[in-house]
Amino acid sequence: MKTNVTNKSMIGQHLKTLVQDIGERPVGSPGNQQAVDYAAQVLQSLDWKVQLDDFECIDWEDASVQLLADGHRYTAYASPYSPGCDVRAELVVADTMEELQNAKLHNRILLMTGQLSKEQIMPKNFIFYNPEEHQKLISLLEEKKPLAIICATGPGEGLSKGLDPFPVFEDGDFHIPSVYMKETESEPLIKCQGQEVTLVSKSRRIPSTAQNLVARKSGSDNSAGRLILCGHIDAKKNTPGAVDNATGVAVLLALAERLQQYTGAYDLELVAFNGEDYYAIPGQMLYLHQNEGNLKDIKMVINIDGAGHIDSRSALSFYNLSEMSTREILETAGEFNTIVPGEEWYEGDHSMFLQQGIPCMAVTSSNLHEAVMNISHTPEDSLDKVNQALLEDLAAFLHALLTT
Repeated sequence: MKTNVTNKSMIGQHLKTLVQDIGERPVGSPGNQQAVDYAAQVLQSLDWKVQLDDFECIDWEDASVQLLADGHRYTAYASPYSPGCDVRAELVVADTMEELQNAKLHNRILLMTGQLSKEQIMPKNFIFYNPEEHQKLISLLEEKKPLAIICATGPGEGLSKGLDPFPVFEDGDFHIPSVYMKETESEPLIKCQGQEVTLVSKSRRIPSTAQNLVARKSGSDNSAGRLILCGHIDAKKNTPGAVDNATGVAVLLALAERLQQYTGAYDLELVAFNGEDYYAIPGQMLYLHQNEGNLKDIKMVINIDGAGHIDSRSALSFYNLSEMSTREILETAGEFNTIVPGEEWYEGDHSMFLQQGIPCMAVTSSNLHEAVMNISHTPEDSLDKVNQALLEDLAAFLHALLTT
């Protein structure tokens, strides 16, 4: 059994650069562009053909929020990508869709509680998953036109699991200003229904651009198709994004180093998607648009996201693969005691490919739901949560998979 390979790559340096030297990497920010430039320079130095594709996006400036009611000041936070506001108006409280439908909200401030603020609402233009109830809520709010929205929430679940409170709205295409606060602190505010409250949020949207990064290495003259290896290079605001997903990018760069002299049967694409943690996934949408009608030659997609947590092993999950292909991959993985089969999960870039029927393998930490999601998108997702030896093994495994 193999573990802790001695042929060390530059993974440690890649992690230090992305997590410590650059840090926050939200789409459209200076840090995001620095990360893309760094990865591009590394890949070019390793003789990969690098393509950088621009797309428009929004950088967003978080700022102070003042929420005042009945002489009391409440702690609240601007919803990501929300515009700012400076309003004083009557407070209306709604707990259910029925209450919301019956409420008069024009020129008022809405406080959403209970059922209305139990989960994050999918961005209005997110095409891959958008429940009808979410669409109805957005449509109703846009129809009723409150001046602003306050959401009272508790601990998050799923992708917002590590947040308390969590933002109900994270959508640059939704133009009603919104903030969020702790549900446990909202009871006195709820009692202010019908009274005037003041809400000032100084957050603002900043038009910007960002880039997708695609690096290619040709295989033999008679190519058998494309293999895509990907991981997202962006990270949420207010997090160094170590496990989510500097580790994935570091493994891709280490793999590029190992594959510098690649001459295998397939053409390779390493894709650092820019936007997996952004409301509109613009880099992913750009890639699909560029490959429209040209996905049939993709033989397999390997997506790395959330790998390398200190208390885990690397977990593999499979989608649209034959039993034989899955068995062959697991035979190669069996040479590494840090790599195990894992449960299926869909909160990553492999989902847009598997929905097209393309064979996919997703790689993450074996404790994805128990630990990684508790730190993802938070300041706790720092370099001390990473086990570099797991990443070295993962790079060695993927290299073996592609060259044997």
